Order: sequence, then structure tokens, then C-alpha cells
Amino acid sequence: MEEKEYHIILHRAKRVLQLVGILAPFLITSCNPAKRVEKGQYLLVHNNIIYRQSETPKTSKNKLINNKLTAIPGSEIAKLVLPPELSVNQLIAYIKQKPNTKILGLIPLHLLEYNLVDPEKTKEKRLLKNQRIDEKNKKIEAENEKRIAKGKKPRAYKSKEPKVFSREWLMGVGEAPVILDSSLMSGSLYQITKYLHTKGYFDGKVTDSVHVYGNKADVFYIVRAGKPYKINSLKYQLEDTTLSGIIFKDSANSLLVRGDNFDEDILKSERDRITAVLKDDGYYAFSKEYIDYEIDTNRTTKAVSLVIDIKKFAIIDPAKTDSVIETLHHQYYIRHIFIQMNYNPNTPYVAGDTTVEKGYIIVGQPGGMAFLPKILLNKVQIKPGEMFHIVNVENTYAGLSQMKEFRYINIRWVQVPDSNKLDCFIQLMPNTKQSFSSELIYDYTGGFSGVQADGMYQHNNLFKGAEVFQLKLKYALQTQTLLNSQEPAGIVSKSVLFNTQDIGPEASLIVPRPLNVFKLIPINPAVANPQTTFKVLYDFQEQPDYKRNILTLNYGYDFNFAKHDHLNVTLFEMNFVSAITSSVFDDALKQTNDFFLENSFKTQAITDGRVSWTFNNQNLTKLRNYDYVKISLEGSGVVVRRFDMKLDPLDTILGIPLSHYVKADIDYRHFFILSKDDKLAFRAILGAGIPVLANTGEELPFDKSFWAGGSNDIRGWLARTLGPGANSRLVSVEEVGDIKMEVNAEYRVNLIKFFGLAFFLDGGNVWLWNKNPSIPNGEFELNGQHPFYNEIAVNTGIGFRFDFTYFVFRIDLGEPLVDPSMQNEWDPKSIHEAFNPNKRTALNIGIGYPF
Repeated sequence: MEEKEYHIILHRAKRVLQLVGILAPFLITSCNPAKRVEKGQYLLVHNNIIYRQSETPKTSKNKLINNKLTAIPGSEIAKLVLPPELSVNQLIAYIKQKPNTKILGLIPLHLLEYNLVDPEKTKEKRLLKNQRIDEKNKKIEAENEKRIAKGKKPRAYKSKEPKVFSREWLMGVGEAPVILDSSLMSGSLYQITKYLHTKGYFDGKVTDSVHVYGNKADVFYIVRAGKPYKINSLKYQLEDTTLSGIIFKDSANSLLVRGDNFDEDILKSERDRITAVLKDDGYYAFSKEYIDYEIDTNRTTKAVSLVIDIKKFAIIDPAKTDSVIETLHHQYYIRHIFIQMNYNPNTPYVAGDTTVEKGYIIVGQPGGMAFLPKILLNKVQIKPGEMFHIVNVENTYAGLSQMKEFRYINIRWVQVPDSNKLDCFIQLMPNTKQSFSSELIYDYTGGFSGVQADGMYQHNNLFKGAEVFQLKLKYALQTQTLLNSQEPAGIVSKSVLFNTQDIGPEASLIVPRPLNVFKLIPINPAVANPQTTFKVLYDFQEQPDYKRNILTLNYGYDFNFAKHDHLNVTLFEMNFVSAITSSVFDDALKQTNDFFLENSFKTQAITDGRVSWTFNNQNLTKLRNYDYVKISLEGSGVVVRRFDMKLDPLDTILGIPLSHYVKADIDYRHFFILSKDDKLAFRAILGAGIPVLANTGEELPFDKSFWAGGSNDIRGWLARTLGPGANSRLVSVEEVGDIKMEVNAEYRVNLIKFFGLAFFLDGGNVWLWNKNPSIPNGEFELNGQHPFYNEIAVNTGIGFRFDFTYFVFRIDLGEPLVDPSMQNEWDPKSIHEAFNPNKRTALNIGIGYPF
């Protein structure tokens, strides 16, 4: 091994050991998680589902399991097969008794917290405390008798309401040991067997076996699934034949297919599907309870015959309340629609002025209407006189919710007696009309600090059309590096506390309907509840080296196509950038001989259009894995048609040079929910932008470029200081590129109620499309002397998370492991400085999770 490689490995190992040292106390304590388990009891350590995964020979792991299972011979285990449609996670969910929560599936951290305290001593301390209170109360009682006799007010007695001791607090945030319970094991056998039957494995059997070692136990559930029963025949039996036309017309969309495995979940989904079809065709009173299944199984052929039975409508007989009358199902029509404004479900409704608009009866607030009627009706898809359609009800909910003007929305239906008519009541409780919020953010990364104050004023109904007006103001102070061309080296960076200020007002108007100002694209208001957004932003940046002004005008649309899909279309955005630079700064830029840097501080205009699609299937009410995807496509440059019908790019606007480029990026995240207390989060970012005309230069405009580093990015580097490529120049101007690749992995674990840890690994970089002599090794190469995969920066680190419910405060310590800018610096001294924690560890302080 060469000396340079030895030093790299030595220093990296040293940093990793330092991080591991933080966890050492927990690892040592985990040696005896069962120390609070009494004699004759067993700590449940693992639940195992035993089956054969494939036809491959037995592995050493299989042999080890066979030795633990005394209740079943190894030859029998080899015959066990779990079909692919029955996952282990599905079966484990039906086990009634779960082991203590394990971090990363290994360390029962919450059990260890509980074990730090002796429960008996805690009880004794609490008992002693209560005894002292009883003694004091006896004295107070005797004293009160005398006070009452003298006509004085009696003293209050001491309360036994527990003031939580530190020991009791630890027991509360921890988990008591899970003691093996045979009755719960029997319940688990029943639940798993029943689940097998619901999936068509009617011959499936489950047995259990317990392996005891010391005062711990592993439970094995041996699954013999057998062969699945398949659907052999499928028939409909309609008591109400008037439904046959609708049912058979839609039968092609049925979820039940001959030859498929029998599955009760699919039967339930088919019942819901049929119900939705009928309710969308006027059958308001129809419910899934009118659909039954007749199931006939053949044990010899493993076949299932299914009959879908749809019953008649049933109502209580008014003459005999203990019996029902069966009639045909009826299609319902809407008679009146009442829109009740200012509705509060907790107080009696007080009606105000009533307005009739297009057949809708709008009951407003006392003193006048808060909304223009036509604005409200644009979001209501339910129409008087029409047939009832459940889709229109769902679209009305979605449209009213998208307005963000109401904190409570409810649609209530009342059947008109002795008819097939319905009255609809749309009940709306308005949000606060005006609000103000503020936020203070502090960030510290690698010796550079910054503080930012944000304020936002919001008006939820500016022009009585449910328009949301927002006025934001940010003011930030930061520490940034400065240029000094008078130093012998020519360009050297120096730092001054809070040498940069950034002031940015922003005004936006969100209109809950499509305003096709320039008639650019046809928009159907009934599709995806479109809303129009107008924005005006101004950003002023000042430091001793330069002053920079950015004015942005934005016009676009937002669409919500489905529950998880969101589309943003920016039809037009114009950015005007101007800069005033100092002579020292100009001299320093000229010495770099870098067109890109010089162009970044020249007056320019950037016009662009942008399309962004976002998908997020997170469900806050369920502990399940979820994904987040955002794909963006952006283009800049105005193209005009000449008199000879040829297309020409527009080079300037009002004499200001215009940028031309195309840019695309994708941000993908996946979250593995391991338990309620820990999760694994992954993120991958890939983006690229290409200048398309010569006047743009060889790189993207500075404000549209990609950058790396910072508290939400690659956390071992300051923001905009990493790359491009293996660039190692000492210019203090922020480093950006045309291409970005980044991968992040973070393990998050909650230790106690409000505090948790995070362990992360970040990797990535930015690159230039074209070679730039002033930025050595900054271009993207697939192979050659500097291929991109050798220029991936890598850091690891640990984070501290403080969850205060309304916001998360975090501290991240990022340690660089691979620095592409140092790939040619191999002397031991520079290597030691590269991994010196006092010089390279980045401290990031922020609000919220990094992703």
C-alpha cells in the first residue's frame, strides 16, 4: 500500500470511529435487554414466518432455523412454500404480539431506556412520597378543625397528582419488555389462518414453535399455504332487473376474472366499484350493503363458483316497524341546492341575506355576502334539476377545498318525502379573512453564519372572488467570502461577520379560476380545478464587492388532476438582472479570464416557461412507505416570426441581452417507514441545462444554474462551494454548473418524545457542459482523465432533531469523506488538514427536514 493511500484510510477511519463512539453507550447497554424480565417469563425477541422461498438447496441460515424448530422436522420445512402474493410483511401484520421496537431492526433502544430505571425502586419512591403527603394532610386536617372553630378559612390539602420523577419520565418514554403470552400466540395462529383463507388458500394451516434461550424467546409461525382456489364461474343474480343494463354495460371493468385466485379483498373492491357506478347514475340511496356474494368451493378441483347477488331496496314498513318493504331502486334528481355561508357545526345556524343565482339559493352572512356568487358557483358541479351523480359531489368537495377559503366543508342531502327528489345543503365555514405570520431562521455551516427574518401578510378574499393575496418580506444577513485582488496571490478570500445583506419583497395573487390573459392555451375550468397565479418578486443583494438587483414577473397556472398529482405551468416569467460591482471585484473577475463569471454580474434578461409535475402519495394517517417525485422542464428565450415567415431568436429586450437555454431536472424521494419511531429516507436528483445560442455563452445563466453544498444538499460543504467537477481554484465567487447529480440517504430515529437522531450519507457534484480554461477539471466527462464518477463528493454525518410539533429544529454535523478538489493533493500534511474536524466539519443549523 502506498503512503498516500495509507494516510487517506487512516484519517477516514478515525472520523468514522469518532462517529461510532457516540453510539457506544447504547451498544454496550444493549447487551442485556432482558434484565427486567422476571424468572419464569420470557422476553419476546423475534417473530418469524417459516416457509420455503425457492427450490435452492438449504443455506446455513436454513440449517440454523431447523435446529431451533423442535416441533417440526427439517425435511418438512423444506416442503413449505409461500406464494409470491403472500408477503411476509402481510402475514406479520396479523401477529397479535409484537416484540419491542428495534432501531434498524437490531437495537431495542426504547426498551433500553426503560431498563435504565428500576421499577421497584420507582414504586417505592412514589409510595414514600404519597405517605409524606398523607402525613401532611393529617396535620392540615387537625389544623383546619381549629381554624374553622375560630371562623378562619381552612388550608388547602396537598395533592397527590404526580410530579413526574426523572425515573418515571424515562419509563414513560421507553417501552416495557414484551413478555411472551401463549394466549396471544393462539390468537395469532387464528388470525394468520383466517387471512390465508381470505386470499383463497382454504386448505392453509399455521402452527407455531418457540425457541427459548435464557430468559428470551423467538416465536416461529410455520405456514403451510397449500394451493389456492381459483374462480371457475361468475354469475349475477339481480333481484332488481332494472339495474341489469347498467351492471352488464360496465361488466368489462369488473375486477373479478375467471381463472384468477379467489381474494376477498378483490371482492370488497368490486362491491365498492359497482356501488360507485350506480351512485354515479342517479342511485343516491344505493349502498354496498345491497351486494352479497354466494361462494361455493370444490375441495377436489380447488375451484370457486361466485354469484354476485344484488338485492332490492329495503325500507322500514311504517305499519310494522319490525319488518321491511322491498322495492325497486330509484334514480334521484336534485330539487333545490342551498349554499349556507358562515356555517358553524357547533352553533345554531343564523341565516343572513338570501340570494338566488342560477337556481342556487345562497344564504349569506348577516350584513351581506362575502363572495361574489358566480365565483362560488364555478366550483360547484352539483346542479339543480339534474340527476344525482356522485362524481359531481366529489368534484364539488375538491373545488371548494382548493379555494382555501373554508375551514369546514360539508354537503348534506335530504330526501323529499314520497318522491325521488333530493335537497342539497352545502355548508361552508369561512377561514380567517386576514392573517400575519413570521419566522426567524439561523444557519451556521462550516464557520459561516447567517440569519433570516421572514414575514407574510395574507388576505383570503381580496376582491370578493376568493382571491388569495400574499405579501412576503425577507431580510437576511450572511457571512460570505470577499475578493481582494491586492493580495500577492491575486485572488484570495477573506470573511467578515455578516458582510452580506439580502432584502426580498414578494407579492402574489392566487385566483381560484383560470384567467387566460394572453389566450395562449385553451383551459377547461371543469378540469383539475385550475387556479391562476401572478407574482412580482424583487431581490436586492449587497456586499462590499457588489450590489445585485433581480426583478421577476411570473404568470402561470396550478392544476390538481388527482389526489396525489399536481401540475404547475408557468406560461411566462421574466427576470431582469443588474449588478454594480466594485473596481477590486472587476479586477478580480478579469484575472479569472472566466466569461461565465463575468457574465453573471452583467445586466441581462431571462425569460422562461416552465412545467413542473409533482407526485406525493404520503398518507399521514397510515404508517406505510411513500414516494415523492418532481419533474421539471424549463426553457428560456423569445422566438419571433419575421416578415419572410422565418423564425428568429430575440437577442435583446429593451436593449438588455436575453438568455436562451433549456433545462430539465428530476427529484425522486422514497421513504421506508420501519416503525413509528424510525425511517429511512432516500433522495436522488438529476438535472441538466444546455445553452442554445451563442450570445448566452457556454454556460447557463448564473441564477438558473445548478449548485451543490449547504444544509439541505451535500452537508459536508458550504452552499455553492462544491465543484464544478474537480475544480480546486480559490475564487470566492459561488460555484455553479450546468449538470447536477446527487444522492442522499438518511436514517431518522426518534429517541424520546421530542428528540431524535439522524445519520446521513450524501454524495454528488455539479459539472459544466463545456470545458472552461479558468475552471480546471470542471467539465463533465464520461471517461478519460477525469471521468465524472471519480469526481463524486461524499460526506457522512450525524444530525440532532428537535420536534416541537409545529416545526422541527435541526443541527447537522457533516464530515467530508471524498473531496474531488483534492484528488491531486496527496502529501500527508494536506490530507491531515482535509480531515481535521476543526477545519472541515460543517455545522448546519436549520428549520425542517433537509428533504
